[in-house]
Amino acid sequence: MGTGGKYTGSIHGRNLVKLLRTIDLLSRPGGASIRALQDGLGVSRRSVYRMFDVLESLNFPLLDQELHGEKEKRWSLEEGYLHRMPNLRVPDMKLTPRELLVLMFLLRQDRVIANTVVGSLVNSVRQKVAAIMPSEYLATGSSERIASLFTSGSLHPTRYDGMEEVIDNLLEAVVERRACTVTYRALSHGKPKTYDIHPMRIFQHDGALHLFVTIPEKEVVRILAVSRIEAIVLRDEAFEEPEAFDADVVLGHTFNLTLDDPVSVSIRFSPEGARRVRDRQWSATQTIEEHPGGTVVLSMETSGRDDVVAWVLSFGPDAEVLEPAELRKMVNERAEAIVSQYR
Repeated sequence: MGTGGKYTGSIHGRNLVKLLRTIDLLSRPGGASIRALQDGLGVSRRSVYRMFDVLESLNFPLLDQELHGEKEKRWSLEEGYLHRMPNLRVPDMKLTPRELLVLMFLLRQDRVIANTVVGSLVNSVRQKVAAIMPSEYLATGSSERIASLFTSGSLHPTRYDGMEEVIDNLLEAVVERRACTVTYRALSHGKPKTYDIHPMRIFQHDGALHLFVTIPEKEVVRILAVSRIEAIVLRDEAFEEPEAFDADVVLGHTFNLTLDDPVSVSIRFSPEGARRVRDRQWSATQTIEEHPGGTVVLSMETSGRDDVVAWVLSFGPDAEVLEPAELRKMVNERAEAIVSQYR
């Protein structure tokens, strides 16, 4: 078996636990079949062979054998090898009661994916976590009580019925760093277009799933709405994430997922508007100046002029763009168009 896979020479932290689990399965008496490894790791057959590449690149003596009466080969590590390995320390995975509660809270923030295969898996995990809660948290003696303590706040989630295969393939592509070919219907023109992507992150925003990708043909980072992906084909080609890419930094400098449209803006809010603005983070660069009478001026550097305009208009007369003049003009023109429509 070749050792020239994409993992050769380094192992990403997100794959370390899976690697240790593979070693555990292979070191059991009799080893493990490919099917047993798939089930034990929760991955595809292709992914199991990729993990074999990792082990061989690390000089693990991997053996395969055919057993009488069994259709599948058994794979194992050379007998006694693990006894010769140096001591290996791994994190204590036992969760405290408070950590279990926090995990349950996070698992309840699933309304966006509730109608997908991922949502059913999250529900399964949630039930298992509830079942191992310490007795002091189960006053009624029922694990369902813990699940009922938390709910999701996303009121208008996008529906993903019928997109199970797309989402499942996306998850595999992101985890395994596999290039894809997608057919995508952009909101701007509504026409489907097929092109190659390198999927880097899946995230939730405003009740919908989105995807950070690199477009290799143009070497640019873009954000795609998962709901607009009509088809996806995973390819064998692996990719490396751009070194300068930081999802948190990018999201901290965009107002509503619009990239490459930078703007520095100052907005004055009335006392009523100020109460809605003060306690929230609108941009990683924001400053809020308090003024007499309860007004505030919010200044920030962000991306997405149209997004900022729509947001300012949502405050009605309680928000006024001070600068730049270009954005002030955009708000004025949009407001006049709205008034004209209702005359």
